[in-house]
Amino acid sequence: MAQRTVHYVFGQLLAERCGLEDAPRFLFGTLLPDAVAKDERDASHYALVSPENLRCYDFVRFRREFAARIPADPLCLGYYMHLVEDSFYRFFFRREYNYYFTTPEAMSALYRDYHLLNPRLRDRYALVNRLALPADWADEPLRRIAHFDAEGLLRDFAEDLREEPEGAFDTMTPEIIERFLTKYLPLAEGELRAVLRRETLLRPQDFAWEKKQK
Repeated sequence: MAQRTVHYVFGQLLAERCGLEDAPRFLFGTLLPDAVAKDERDASHYALVSPENLRCYDFVRFRREFAARIPADPLCLGYYMHLVEDSFYRFFFRREYNYYFTTPEAMSALYRDYHLLNPRLRDRYALVNRLALPADWADEPLRRIAHFDAEGLLRDFAEDLREEPEGAFDTMTPEIIERFLTKYLPLAEGELRAVLRRETLLRPQDFAWEKKQK
């Protein structure tokens, strides 16, 4: 899954390009699905595995469950776009780079790269922390999906933007992330504009990838 700062870049650019009102609420939604324990990631991302061993994030099911609130609520809209963006992310890195990160060593190297990327993305896109806990969070219907650690999300993202790590990239370089953003940001913008019209352009199965075992 994409790191928080990549989702935040997507969210910031989409909010600007589409003129979204209440951008902080939208941005909170774009990070929310990752604010869960590892054993709830499949639930928060609406993960689906086909009989052919293909995996995808079923953002259509999410949209169906929260149809009454999409596109009116920026929080739900941001959550939806997170699922779409992660679908792009997994498809891109699985299909074009064959990146799976199935060993502890590979995962450790990936997370080091994520930390190294944080200040690069912060400076490249002039990221400013606009996240805040929604005033109606206690009664938020999205909370039935999984056990979200909203306060932890706020702390972790604030730390992401403060980081200044040093070291060499292993796999997830700034150039690769820029290629991903260049390729998929227009597609994300098109889908967001379609959803604002209560339409859609994308299907989850078109971004399915093979599920490899560890």
